[in-house]
Amino acid sequence: MAAQMFNTAEELSRAVADGRISETALEAITQTPAATLQAFLTGSGKDTYGVTTTLQPLSADEATRLSVLASQILQGFDIDDDERLQAILEGLTTQFHLTLENIALLAQLDSADLAVALRDPSSLPAERKYALALRLSYLTNAIERARP
Repeated sequence: MAAQMFNTAEELSRAVADGRISETALEAITQTPAATLQAFLTGSGKDTYGVTTTLQPLSADEATRLSVLASQILQGFDIDDDERLQAILEGLTTQFHLTLENIALLAQLDSADLAVALRDPSSLPAERKYALALRLSYLTNAIERARP
């Protein structure tokens, strides 16, 4: 099986052409200037990989943010929703050191539901998963906004 490289510029250009996202939305989301995005999406430095002395349209930070965004919005939705719910909880507990009790109190959720979702989200009724997903999404967003 051959490995295929994810080409951020190509994938985002295709998404823009397909109408899945606009350049204006990419600019607003990433705060990358329109001219810089346009240069990136139209191919400046498209075939350059690794270390180079060639001037690149994106800074290292911009390239990283666009790459992460592209992989998450263009391929991340292939992840099963139960796995995604479980991963959100794992992130909150491992990366941010919140206990299930902390999360339950902050998000006004049942800690037993959180424990089940962490072990086997498929065993929870859809309406409970819906409530967990909404509130955990809000909590995750609040935490991400507080980060530098």
